[in-house]
Amino acid sequence: MHALVNRCIEAFLRNSYGSTTWQQVAAEVDVHPDGFLTWGSSPDSVTRSIVIASARRLDKSVGELLEDVGSWLSRQEQIRRLLRFGGSNFQEFVESLRELPGRIQLVIPDLAFPGFAVLSDAPGHYRIIARPHQPGLMRVLAGMLRVMADDYGALAVISVVRNRIDIDVVLPDYSSKRGFELSPKRVQP
Repeated sequence: MHALVNRCIEAFLRNSYGSTTWQQVAAEVDVHPDGFLTWGSSPDSVTRSIVIASARRLDKSVGELLEDVGSWLSRQEQIRRLLRFGGSNFQEFVESLRELPGRIQLVIPDLAFPGFAVLSDAPGHYRIIARPHQPGLMRVLAGMLRVMADDYGALAVISVVRNRIDIDVVLPDYSSKRGFELSPKRVQP
């Protein structure tokens, strides 16, 4: 597993639950409490152990924990800004997800990221399937989708079933969109 994945989980735990929680998880799975470097790799078993120990410590299911990681990740302003380039509304954003693996490869060439099939049988109804099978990733993506639906002001029902995400956009303009500008605002000296 790419070390960036472990670093992301570590940052989520530290930011959301405090450094003590991370240190307890790190001690339980026998990884260094100072955390992970951003680049490099570690065995997939380490990532699985971190996720399972974190979920147990927080009294959540693994799926809930991974969706929380996705929600947290998409609330990080730099990542949110990159995601918002996917479209001017939530439906365009969902349809652009098939391009996400290529975009990630441009930024992080050594991160193995599966392809997505984005299927739609009717307006506002989508099914996202990862190839190859990536149930943990689909949970993270579902958390990100929930936040992005809110960000775009859409009311959407999002459910995860094994290796797919089903999305039903009930009201595309349910509430006001969160503000978005191409460049971050700079503080005047």
